[in-house]
This record gives sequence, structure tokens and C-alpha cells, in this order.
Amino acid sequence: MRIHRSLNRWRPAAAGAEGSAMSIQHASRRGHDAAPALPRDFARYLVAAVAAKWGFNIAKVAVPLVAITSLGAGPGAAGALAAVGTAPFLLLGLPAGAWLDRVARRPIMIAMDLARFVLIGSVPIAAAASALTMTQLWVVVFLNGVATVFFDVAMQSHLPDLVGPGNQRRLVAANGRLGIVDQMALIGGPALAGWLIGLSTAAAVLVATALGYLWSALWIRRVERPEPPRVGAVRRSLVAEVREGLSFVRRNHTLRAIAVAGALVNFATAGTVAMLPLLLVQQLHWSESQLGLFLGAGGVGGLLGAFCGERLSRVLGAGRSVLAIGLAITPASLVLPLVGQPVPGLVAASAWALVIFKVGFDSVVLMSFRQHVTPSRLLGRVNGTLRVMFSGALTLGAATAAFVGDYAGPRAATGVACAALAFVWVPILRSPMRQQTLDAS
Repeated sequence: MRIHRSLNRWRPAAAGAEGSAMSIQHASRRGHDAAPALPRDFARYLVAAVAAKWGFNIAKVAVPLVAITSLGAGPGAAGALAAVGTAPFLLLGLPAGAWLDRVARRPIMIAMDLARFVLIGSVPIAAAASALTMTQLWVVVFLNGVATVFFDVAMQSHLPDLVGPGNQRRLVAANGRLGIVDQMALIGGPALAGWLIGLSTAAAVLVATALGYLWSALWIRRVERPEPPRVGAVRRSLVAEVREGLSFVRRNHTLRAIAVAGALVNFATAGTVAMLPLLLVQQLHWSESQLGLFLGAGGVGGLLGAFCGERLSRVLGAGRSVLAIGLAITPASLVLPLVGQPVPGLVAASAWALVIFKVGFDSVVLMSFRQHVTPSRLLGRVNGTLRVMFSGALTLGAATAAFVGDYAGPRAATGVACAALAFVWVPILRSPMRQQTLDAS
């Protein structure tokens, strides 16, 4: 791959120090040719991702409903289940990433799918035997979260090895398809879970979910491309390797910009989602169906973002497209807190759709950037580090909105959350990413 002359003076110290085989091209070189066909193994990988991602989002609805219907759990117990399920993402992201840089990633994905098959499958079995307890559900939800952390980080880290070297837009295309799967699972998973539970029971839906994890493991097992061995790394303590991953993210200008921009978006979306039911239903007296349509606009926006990520990055240049969409969502920081007074609901819903459009877009383009600039031997640690940062931003955003909402009301809390959206473009503008593209030579 070639480097444009105007960028010859810029050498990312971190990327150069790691001997990355990937170079960055100037955005003035825009490729408009079609991305090359993805390898056949990627289709198998994608089938596995569909089963795993949909299963996770269905289980998030079905397990609490089992607790409510079978054990009479109240709001406190249901909330505790949700907290227990998210804890592994904060606690284990860093060590999971470091460990996955030491080992073959595909066998870990298969093992995590099989673990989730056993864990989720144990719930309907115990329910049928009248032996189900809240303790079992807490253990299942926590361990399922642990397995999901390892699976997701391994999947993100293994993708560049799977699609192979060559045209870097192949990587963007692969991330685009996985991004669509993610967005469709986020949108459709809970709705499908509710519909299936209405037709049968939550326990029966969990049987199908467990079988989905088994299906995912079988498809990953069918991938034929040999996984590159983890060679050339000096084995050290896990703490030292975690520290190396953190340092790489901190020193690499592109990764640092991705981390800050992604954390700002997550902070804003978590706080806004926490406050919208209070603002729209309690204060503005919208119906629950109107609230659902408002949030559904965001789901449509996220799906469109995943669909359009590859094309926009090709037409505008990847870095320029990230900057342009960051600037485009800035007005949402003013529009969303003023919904109903004086901003009409339809306008605010459009602003929300644009915000979640960026979430879907980022899942394709920013994911491709971080895979592009990170050496394979560090990719697990980089993905684990960013996963922890983004999860922490979600937690901080929701907690900040709750604190401000208690003292100043949900509209003010929404304003504080959305203020982060006004600055999403700043780290991109201040980084070399604005001039980078993912085109091939």
C-alpha cells in the first residue's frame, strides 16, 4: 500500500513501533471501485454472528420474564439481573483482550458459544423441574455475560485474519455486514422475544436461544481458513500486557480519537434513553406507543447507518465521512432536549434517528479503522480496552442523567447528556483520521 506524499511527515509512533503492515492513505485518493468479494468463510462467520447476536438480545428479555413469571420477581430483582449481566463488560474487558492476544481466537469463540448453550439451556430445564431459583438466574446471567465478553472481543479481533490481506475495503465491507446484524438484533431481538413469548412461554424461547448458540458454534467450526499463529510476542504477565494495550490506545492518535468520540456518543445516548420515558410520557403526556415510535426511529436510523457506512466511507473518504457525520449530529444536542417545547416531536424523532444513525455508522467505519491501524498481536487488547471505555461511558451517562434528573428534572438531564453530542466531531478534527481513508493500493 502507498502513502500520499503529503502524509510522509506523519508517522504514528505507536503504529510504527508495532511494525503494523498496514499503512494509511490520504483522503484525496478516493476509491470508487466496488469492494472485492468476501471469502466464502465469511458467510459462515456471518451466520454464526446472526445466531449469537440475536440470541443475546432475545435472552436479555426472556430471562427477566422467566424470573417474573416463574419466581414472582419484582422490579428490584429484575434490575439486579440487568446489572449482573452488564458487570462482566466492565470487569473483564481488559484481561479478556490481553488473554485473547495470546491464544487462537476461533476455538475460544466456539467454547464460549457452547458455554452459553449450556448456561441458557439450564434455565428452562430447571423451570420444568420446578427447581429454578433466583440464585441460578444470577449465576447464569453473570456467566453468560462473561462468555459474551470473550466471544465479542474474539470476533472483532479475528475478523481481519478471516477476510485476509488485500483491499482494505474488504474489511469495511465485512464490518458493514456485521454491523447490520448487530443493529437488526438490537432492534428486532427484544421485539421477537416478546412476540415468541406471547405465543409460548419465556422458558420455551430460552430453549430456542440455547440452540441458537449451538448453531453458532457449529458454523464457526465450519470455517476453513487457518488462523494465523500468535508468534513473535514475548510472554509476560497479564497485567503488563493489559498495560501495553492501554498504552497503545493512548499513544495512537487514531485510536485515541475513536475512544473519545465513542465515549461521548455512548454517554449521550445512555443518558438520553434513561430520560426519554420520563420526559415524553410523564411530562409531555405522550402515550407509550408514541414513545415506542420515537425510540423506533432511532432503531431505523441505526440500521441505515450500518447499511450506508461502507458506501459513505468510499464516496467521502472514511475519515471525512466520520467528521461529516459528527458535525451533522451536533444540532441534535440542541433539538432533543427541547422536544415538545418548542421542537415538534417529529423533528426531535428525526434528530434521534440521526444520532443512532451515527452509532450504526461507527460500528462499521470506526471498527474498520481500529482493526486497520492495530497490529494483530494487539487487537484483542485494543478491542477489550475500547469495550471497557465504551461500557463505562454508558454507565456514567445513565448515572449522570439520573443524578441531574433528580435535582433539575428530565429535560435538564437530557440537555446535559446531549451536550456531549456537540463535541463528537472535535477529537476527529484534531486527529489524523480526518485525512485518512481505508482504500487499498
